[in-house]
Amino acid sequence: MIWGSPVGTEEAYTKTLLGSTVPTFRTFGNAVLAAKAYFDHHRFAASYRSAFSRPALRPSPAKRAARPLLAPGGAPRPSGAALSEQDAKALLATYGMAVPAERVVTSPSQAAKAARKIGCPVVMKIVSADIVHKSDLGLVALGVRDEDDARRTYKRLVARAQEAAPGAAVDGVLVAETVPGVETVAGVAHDDLFGPVVMFGLGGVFIEVLGDVTFRVPPFTERDAAAMLRELRGAALLDGVRGAPAADKTALVDALMKLQRLAVDLAGEVSEVDVNPLLAGPAGAVAADALVVLA
Repeated sequence: MIWGSPVGTEEAYTKTLLGSTVPTFRTFGNAVLAAKAYFDHHRFAASYRSAFSRPALRPSPAKRAARPLLAPGGAPRPSGAALSEQDAKALLATYGMAVPAERVVTSPSQAAKAARKIGCPVVMKIVSADIVHKSDLGLVALGVRDEDDARRTYKRLVARAQEAAPGAAVDGVLVAETVPGVETVAGVAHDDLFGPVVMFGLGGVFIEVLGDVTFRVPPFTERDAAAMLRELRGAALLDGVRGAPAADKTALVDALMKLQRLAVDLAGEVSEVDVNPLLAGPAGAVAADALVVLA
């Protein structure tokens, strides 16, 4: 029942309706919101599966393949250390997540050769485990258009790295293919109560400005992963706007399911995973950048 009177002191409202078991609202909007909450609750309750009812007790084959990345040569990395970008992407690839075609180079001539083989335009960025947020320091170059541009960009990035982070160990420059798509973000964090938690949202600058993200605690189903996409305030961006193609939502759901498996397998070894951006194109979702921090 919706009692739309602006007065609200009528006896039919204060005594008859409020004294009954009939759900009564003052506005149409609140009535619809309550109905949605009612159905959402029962939909969730009917499909919820406790994390302790069928826990994942056996590690996936990918965990064995990930071992050399987490402990190269059998020696564990220091606690709290961050993997290099290429090792972080290699870890995602062991779990089946798509990564761009890329190559680490150590000279301007190698950069030109890699750009030619990968196909211009390419993305170039400094490779260093000591530099986490490269774009903030101007250590990422987009739209490198040809081999000459790749040579110049290599020199500029190395010089900039020495200036912006003089103590950082630079392993070279990463040359990667340019991947189109909507910038989304996916990640794993460790909560003291729930353990590993998977996050999804709009990536790039959107995550810092809007904070448009949603979370799930493993284990969750593909239907739960698909619901994460719909829960974003900016979900319409995934449907394509202003002539842009729609994102491959099936690929995004698949990426979240694989990230969930990584989170469960490596809960005791990895404390944080940040895939930003996870580029959602019309035919796939590609992890264009990644950060992995060890527990």
